[in-house]
Amino acid sequence: MTETIGFIGLGAMGLGIAANLVKGGHEVVGFDTSAERRALAAERGIAPAQDAEEVIRKATSTVFSAVRTTQQTLDLLRGLELDRPLTIVVLSTLDPGSMRRLADELAEHQVVALDATMTGGAWGADAGTLTFMVSCPDEVFARVRPLLELAGEQIFHVGDHVGTAQATKLAVQLAWGVNMLGALEALRFAQRYGVSEDQLMAILSKSVGASWASQNWERIKPWWQVHEPGGDLEIILKDLRSALRDADENEAFMPMTAMTFQLLRHVWDGSDSAQPPGPA
Repeated sequence: MTETIGFIGLGAMGLGIAANLVKGGHEVVGFDTSAERRALAAERGIAPAQDAEEVIRKATSTVFSAVRTTQQTLDLLRGLELDRPLTIVVLSTLDPGSMRRLADELAEHQVVALDATMTGGAWGADAGTLTFMVSCPDEVFARVRPLLELAGEQIFHVGDHVGTAQATKLAVQLAWGVNMLGALEALRFAQRYGVSEDQLMAILSKSVGASWASQNWERIKPWWQVHEPGGDLEIILKDLRSALRDADENEAFMPMTAMTFQLLRHVWDGSDSAQPPGPA
């Protein structure tokens, strides 16, 4: 059955997901603080709303939230007038504790909140090939899975308790960050002996050194060359910061995450040119 789906946050990831819900036959009403993003959404069949409250009013029963940061998510959802049963799917990456506390607060307003974290990049959001990690009770998962399948190829139900999907996504991000720096360090070592970048990445991708980073180096390489505010590397930093915040709360030992975070946050020296971490 089709329904009117609410969507808040039409950025690089949200716009592609919302557009795929439209392709799946649903009416989607969406809001973003950027007038430019609202215009792009309208071009892709998404009915633009004037504010988040309008999204809540017009949604049949399901609203997706895809704003950028933990604080933005908390401020947004805590500030809405919620007075009827709704399911809110939080796509943003938060720390697990914040997600659980938010879900408890929203439950007092007849709202079921679940986390459906994602990986696959903006290109995956547009193509409908994302991987989703979802945590919620079975009956809630059964309701939202058909919607997520319109935007993703792999849907993992990682637990019944909200916040588990956040922990899973942060685990993915910290592994990605470590692998990315490992590939960069391997490249810089090999280049001292005349091994070309293309050749090394081809070898890594077919060896025990394989990782998503080595297999998709052409996508990653620009991150070291130009500082793009709000870009993918800053998203990794945001997520690693959330992982370290959770580790601090739970007294978890995560030295690799801490070192990766410190190295990645000093990629740029403040100029327009990138400075990869580590000695030249």
